[in-house]
Amino acid sequence: MYKILPILLFAYSLAVTTDEIYDNSYALIIGIDKYENVKNLNYAVADAESIQDILVNTFNFPEGNITLLKNEEANKQAILKAFSDLAKTAEDNDRVLIYFAGHGKTLELTEGGERGYLLPVDGNEDLYLSSIGMDELEKLSEMSRAKHMLYLVDACYGGLAAISSRGSRGLDVTSTPNYIEKITRNRGVQIITAGGKDEEVQEKAKWGASAFTLNLKRGLKDRNADMNSDGYITANELGMFLSEKVTIDSDNQQTPQYGRMTSQEGEFVFVLSEDTAVNQDKSAVVKLDLVPADKEEFKGYPLHIVFMSLGNDLTLLGVGKQLDKRSVIGLSYSKIKLEGTGYLWDLEDDYVSYSADLIHIGFGYYLRSKETSLFNPAVAGSVISAFYKFEDQTLQLSDDINEISFSLALINYVKVFENVAIQFGIGGAFEPYFTFNENEKLYRVGYDWGYGPIFLIDITNPFSKKKN
Repeated sequence: MYKILPILLFAYSLAVTTDEIYDNSYALIIGIDKYENVKNLNYAVADAESIQDILVNTFNFPEGNITLLKNEEANKQAILKAFSDLAKTAEDNDRVLIYFAGHGKTLELTEGGERGYLLPVDGNEDLYLSSIGMDELEKLSEMSRAKHMLYLVDACYGGLAAISSRGSRGLDVTSTPNYIEKITRNRGVQIITAGGKDEEVQEKAKWGASAFTLNLKRGLKDRNADMNSDGYITANELGMFLSEKVTIDSDNQQTPQYGRMTSQEGEFVFVLSEDTAVNQDKSAVVKLDLVPADKEEFKGYPLHIVFMSLGNDLTLLGVGKQLDKRSVIGLSYSKIKLEGTGYLWDLEDDYVSYSADLIHIGFGYYLRSKETSLFNPAVAGSVISAFYKFEDQTLQLSDDINEISFSLALINYVKVFENVAIQFGIGGAFEPYFTFNENEKLYRVGYDWGYGPIFLIDITNPFSKKKN
């Protein structure tokens, strides 16, 4: 018997998400208002709590992986223990963020140099004995296996020779293929501080925060630090953003410093949302309904249009959406028109013409988490609702029938051009087969497996729509 249902499946290109860059995310957040031996601050604890909220609710840091130390909890011993715990916990494909809001002081060295210190809640004028030297941050980065570390220090600093340069040699996002993959591949330890030596942290009641953390929230939560609008924020972008904005808001009283603590060129990355997919080949972002309402910019829809045509015999049109870094769902419609002999069970010698309208609800799962140009294997399956219409011209019979079928396939996705790819592979379908009964009505005799090759054209996100 000739199997009447071709294999019609589709899949879509991979997206770079947080899960693809990092296995896990950790944070230590410290905020101190009520000092035991030096003057108090007003908003350090509130600032720390707001950063915790942003990490959890905007950037999907697991809440259980965040340690928050406030006021009396943030003594020297507790902070050093938290450093030690991070060094033991984070693995080599994890990221670690450390945020400190409190006092910082500088000690003049006898040879003319300087050493910066962070003051815990019990810190005093004896900086060496009571406080945490900035070189402890270097020691932590040397002990930790984490791929990327970022220190955000909302305090004045001095004597931190570890800041090797402002920014980095960074790759050009507009011209570097696989940009996001390249900048996140290598290890990186980066730091951004609220100001330089002898610059006091600026707090204002109208802000309810320090100038540094006010703009840190604007940069991360409001996405303003995404300076090239590519869908993710690197530590380098964040440093540039803060340096400009804090200087303005503090009336030139403090200028954030940023740079690297090692020579390694890796970049700490904030992916704007797990509903934001970054295309590695162009680092172009596909933004869903996540664009702030006050921004007049274009937002794309993460749709893939899948098309196949074999003249009058077969056409297919489908759309699909990426769920996460490996899973996709889709919906497609296909139309089949065929005629000849061998299409009906027990009536294989009859000359038959038929048409079929099929609706496919499909699901795909990539077997690899990294996208390459040539090898992106996936398994795909679908549930198919089909409406068939048969005409047996030999017996002058005509009828139609609705049936459900299922399919499964192994395919490979190959990018040909920027927004065009081909998919090919082999698949099988659990197909119904039919005949006419004595009442001249079509009925399903049973199901059988059929298989065949798959070849589809995939056009990625060709449309965009301006936000109203």
